Amino acid sequence: MPPVRRGLNDRVQLKALEAANQRASQQLRVAPSQAQATRPEATEPEATEPEPTEPGPLEAAEPEAPEVAASRQASLAASDPLEKARWAALVAAKAATIAFGIDALLHADSPRFAGKAMRVRAIGYLGAICIVPLAWRLLPDRGRFPRGLDTAVTIPLLLDAAGNGLGVYDDAHVDDIVHFANTAIAAGVAGALVAPQVDERWHAAVVATTLAISAEAVWEIMEYGAMRMGAHGMDLSYSDTMEDIIDSTLGAIVGGLFTLMRVPRSREDRKRVGWRSPLGA
Repeated sequence: MPPVRRGLNDRVQLKALEAANQRASQQLRVAPSQAQATRPEATEPEATEPEPTEPGPLEAAEPEAPEVAASRQASLAASDPLEKARWAALVAAKAATIAFGIDALLHADSPRFAGKAMRVRAIGYLGAICIVPLAWRLLPDRGRFPRGLDTAVTIPLLLDAAGNGLGVYDDAHVDDIVHFANTAIAAGVAGALVAPQVDERWHAAVVATTLAISAEAVWEIMEYGAMRMGAHGMDLSYSDTMEDIIDSTLGAIVGGLFTLMRVPRSREDRKRVGWRSPLGA
């Protein structure tokens, strides 16, 4: 091929290659703009107001005021036949204690009350059954009435008043049962009161048992003092005193075991439930 013709062919091919490169570059510039034009525009979601939802069962509810909680619990208790029976039993026990106390005041010189210092006992009956209601009334944040505690205080008073008023102590030897029951109840109440204040629940059980036994010792000392001061008809003897101490010690141990079983293991739980829960108050 002649050199002139070969040079013409080279120039034609070069121009064709340049034209192809220009077309390719134009297509590359047009493609992004077309893609942007065909892309759907993003729409912002419409703002919607959240629908009000009711609180679930696991959501924490606002704490009730003590007066509201007490009123609600009282209304629930009023519809429970068992609760009504418990309240009726407490009222009957208090009424019977008052009746025996008045009888002792009016007939303190009767032979059936000889040597028993019944006037002093009667004043003690009538005053002691008012301790729990008055203390509850004076508390600033009292909650519902501690029926269990009031019952625990009333029962020993009723046993002593009825035993003396009906002459049961003269006809049958029930003194052992009374001593056992009194210290068992006293230890149970003391344990419930002490439990929120100690580190371990067995501490409360030991304190409750010790307090109940100490109270029995004080009672025996008072009886001995009354006899030395001239009280007659008490029939005190070494054997009688030891029997009373043994019976009371056994009752105090039962009350301590009651504390050990009823109060929660954790101190935080004991503080949360307080003294009412172990006593069923």
